Amino acid sequence: MTSKYDLHIHSSFSDGTDSPKEILTKAKALGIENVAITDHDTIRGLKEEKENAKALGINYVNGVELSTFSLMEVHILGYAFDADDDRLNTTLNDFSEQRKTRVRKILDLLAKQKIYIDEEDLVDSDSIGRLHVANALVKKGYVGSIPEAFDRYLGAKGCAYLPSKRITPFEGVEIIKAAKGIPVIAHPLRFHQAKILNDLIEGLKAHGLGGLEVYYNTHDEQTRKELYSLAQKHKLIATGGTDYHGKNRNLELGSVIWEPDKYTKAKLHLN
Repeated sequence: MTSKYDLHIHSSFSDGTDSPKEILTKAKALGIENVAITDHDTIRGLKEEKENAKALGINYVNGVELSTFSLMEVHILGYAFDADDDRLNTTLNDFSEQRKTRVRKILDLLAKQKIYIDEEDLVDSDSIGRLHVANALVKKGYVGSIPEAFDRYLGAKGCAYLPSKRITPFEGVEIIKAAKGIPVIAHPLRFHQAKILNDLIEGLKAHGLGGLEVYYNTHDEQTRKELYSLAQKHKLIATGGTDYHGKNRNLELGSVIWEPDKYTKAKLHLN
């Protein structure tokens, strides 16, 4: 029997709506035997996740998704790292404080527009961000939908937009690598379409890049083949997942069907 894999999942510890336990219970029911929960800039739920996975007989891979920025936003997935690494945890703690500070400033900007959202209205999350504010705006009736919240208030042209402070992609890769993990470029389609992915890979490989997310919900078969060829060319693992966010995104857990090659299985200790 072929194993099932989903190595890109977000829980309620970041911007998903399902708890880690709910995700793992769903994974078990769907026959997904290899899971990584890759919350944005936090691993606060990791211990609970590993314990629940073990109880359910699911092979669990340590995961995180770092939000980085240089000339553009680049998300770096980290896998199989040492969760006790000091530099990694210091970085994630800094991220959490920066996110909270940013959200408070966004709430102040909204208040100037006579839009009143209190911190108590937001979900408790280490990875608090604009999506949590958008949900609160919808819940309190200021907007009719999350896209409207971003269009009117939270997006780059919105009156409550505030850019976030990010580490660079080089730093993100180095942090995961230093924690004995494997850094992976997440959802690379836009870089591939812009014909800059090869240069991005070459630049990040010098800092320890180890993988490319080949299998993703927006990648058609031709794109997968091209990305897999790039992964092979640069001796990178080829990962995949759904980017599941529960009710916050219309994607089903385990809906990206893929089979890792032997190199990827060995590196991530997949079944």
